[in-house]
Formats: sequence, structure tokens, C-alpha cells
Amino acid sequence: MNSFIVRTRSVFSLIKVAMTGKEKNFTTISVARAAFLLSLPAMIELLIESLFVVIDLLYVSRLGDNAINVAGMTGSIILVVYAIPVGLNIAASSLIARRIGEKKPRTAGLTAVQSIYTGVAAAILFSVLAITFSKSILHALGATGQMVQEGQQYMQIRFGCIIFLMLRVLLNGIFRGAGDAAMAMRTFILAFLLNALLGGIFIFGFGPVPALGLTGAAIANGIANMLAVSYQFYYFRQKKTALIIGRSQLNVVPSVMKKLWKLGAVGTLQYLIPASSWLLMITIVAQLGKEVLTGYIIADRIIVYATLPAWGIANAAGVLTGQNLGAGKPERAEQSVWKTGLFNMYFLGIIACLLLLFTGPIVGIFTSDPGVKINAMLYLQCMAVAFFFFGYTMVISRSLNAAGYMSVVTWMYILMFYIIQLPLAYGLGIGLKMGSKGIFGAILLSEIVLATGCIIIFRKGKWKNIRI
Repeated sequence: MNSFIVRTRSVFSLIKVAMTGKEKNFTTISVARAAFLLSLPAMIELLIESLFVVIDLLYVSRLGDNAINVAGMTGSIILVVYAIPVGLNIAASSLIARRIGEKKPRTAGLTAVQSIYTGVAAAILFSVLAITFSKSILHALGATGQMVQEGQQYMQIRFGCIIFLMLRVLLNGIFRGAGDAAMAMRTFILAFLLNALLGGIFIFGFGPVPALGLTGAAIANGIANMLAVSYQFYYFRQKKTALIIGRSQLNVVPSVMKKLWKLGAVGTLQYLIPASSWLLMITIVAQLGKEVLTGYIIADRIIVYATLPAWGIANAAGVLTGQNLGAGKPERAEQSVWKTGLFNMYFLGIIACLLLLFTGPIVGIFTSDPGVKINAMLYLQCMAVAFFFFGYTMVISRSLNAAGYMSVVTWMYILMFYIIQLPLAYGLGIGLKMGSKGIFGAILLSEIVLATGCIIIFRKGKWKNIRI
């Protein structure tokens, strides 16, 4: 009995350390402890992010199919632009993790500031372009005249506030690279709570606030991200991170920015490949009709919800890889990847079983249309099988990125999406007239190919010798 009490207290103590972010050194403690301390807050952060997606979908789904499709189309464009902060996120997180492992907090702080400057410039550029050509973009994605009329203002507001989204993503990547996953978690919890509260108020109206519908969803999202970024900068100002940011770190340093641009460009391309592939997949699926398109968009949002917590585990593996390589411990870095990969596979395996068992009830939450429901269920069932491969794919790809082996991961993405997935989906679904079954089957096959490639590349071990 006493031993059980001691173990329980030990577990709760470990959870408390993970949630408060008190542990900062992850290169000397046990691999299992380090993985847990980084994974738990990252999983909670991304679980909340998945709830963010679901709340948005639930709100928007009450506004009709046109609103769902406009939000989905706008989201697909945001995914493309999102490649910029994600690419910088990958570069900054990798470099900062290395510098922290090397015990160089001032250099890590310098890298963080340069990445922020770069992210702000990119956000302003893309905001102006997207707002200017919003109507043309929606038409190009196949939106009807009514959809454009309903969704143009929504899209303009979303892109007008894109700078806050980009900064939130980038700053959270900086926190994770420094080993402060708990801060990244707290930031997103704040953003989620604000978005859920303000979304309900601005979309449906409350008191003196009128019901703004889809436009209200964009306003709520922008305010939530703006306040979350304000909190992040306040945290930096309080000097609570492992980074050191003084006056010298605030100067523009071309050599650091060049390195960030070089790594960030590869990271951006790497993210842009699946994002643009999803955009192209939308145009393929749309050829099968509105029911298939709506079912695909709903199922895809559910899949995002189901897999986001697993990316938290993968992010933890990436941080451990970077910091351990910086500390000159490549074998410990490899051990971290295999352990977190196995855990991730178990986690996603449980999620896959739940999706397979309760596909109908889950889809029924979001739609009652029989045609939409059938297609959403079919896609969910296909992707539930792929979940058993996602576990190692996520962890290994994140770890290879952290090691500076991003170009190899990018080439694997090109193989999966552009050479296999898109041509096969069009050929089976449209060419051979197999419909949604052909398209969804092609997506499943491409995921299996990517998982196999990741494991083969990682086992070769060349990533251990990369210097960044």
C-alpha cells in the first residue's frame, strides 16, 4: 500500500513539473523522464488546438453548407501561408535546441529575435496579397457566387489578422526549442478559451453584440490570437525562458537571418507540399459533387482533431534530438526517437480503434445529411488504418528536421504527395471513375509509403553527423 502511495505521489509530482515547466535540462536526466516532461504539455497544447478546430467546425456548421465550404476553402489557403511560420518554426526550433544543448543561451536568444523579424515581414506581405485578391482566390477554388458573397469578408478579416496567427505559431516553436513546452501549452489554452468565448458571442450574437455569422468567426479568431501573442511577449519581457535576450540580441544580424532563411526555406517547402497537396485534393474531390466535398472537409477536420495530440509527442522527440545532438550525445538522441515513436504508435492505435468503432456517431455530430455522412465515414475509416503508421512517421520526420536533415524529409514529401498521392487519387477517383473510394484509397497508400521511407532513412543514421 505504501509503495503504491509513493508511486502515485511520484507520478503526480512528475505531472506537476511537466505542467509548470520547471525542468529545463533535458540532456542529462533519463530519456523517459525527458520525453514525458516535454510530451505532456505539448500533447495538451495540441489537444486544445484540436478542440479549437472542432469548436470552429461546430460553430460554422450551424451556418450551413456554404459557410462550411467557404471556411474550408479559406482554411486551405491559410494552410499554404501557414507554411511560412512553420518553416521558420522548424528552423528556429532546431537552431535554438542545438544552441541550448551547447549551453549558448545568448546565441539562442539572438536566433529567436531574428526569426521574429522574418516572420513579421512575411506576414505583412501575404496579408496584403490575400486581402487584395480574396475574391479571385475563392473563385479559383470553385466557390459559387453566393459563397464568394458570404465568405469574402470572412477571408479578408482572417488574412488581416494572419500576423497574430503566424507570431503565435513561431513564438511557441521558439519556446519548445528552448525546452519550455509548458509555456507553449499555456499560450494555446489562452487562445482557445478566448476563441471559444468570443466565437459564440460574435457568430450568434449576445446582448448588444449582433449576430455576425461567418464574419464573427473571423473576428473572434483574430482577437484570440492577438491576445495570445501579447501574453507571449510579456513572458519574454519577464525573462523566464532559457534564452537570453538583451540589447545586442535585438540588432538585425544578417548572418543569422541568412541561416534562418536557408533552413526556413526548406522547412517552408516541406510544409507547403502537404498544404498545397490538400488544396489540390480539394479541387479533385470537388469534381465528385458537393456531398463528397463537404464529407471530405468534415472528416478531414475530425482527423486533425484526432492526430494533433500525437504531434505533441513528435515535437518532444524533435526537441530532445536537437538538444542531445548539441550536447554531443547522438546515441541518446536516437534512443529518444525510438522510445517516443513507440509510445506515439500506441497512442494513435487507440485513437484509430475508437474511430473505427464509433465512425457513425462521430460524423453524426457534424452532419445529418445522408450523402455527406457516407463520404465522411468512408474517409475516416480509411485514415484510421493509416494511424497505425502515423506514429513513427510523425516522430521520425520531426527528429530528422531537428537534426538539420530537412532536405531529405522534403524529398520524401514530394514522393508521397506529388508523385503518388495526387496522380493516383485523380487516376482512380476520376479517371477510372471509382469515386471517393478511389481517392481515399490513394491517400491511405501514400501514407504507408511515407512511413516506410521515414523508418529506412532514420535507421541509416546519417542525420547524426549534420551540423547546423
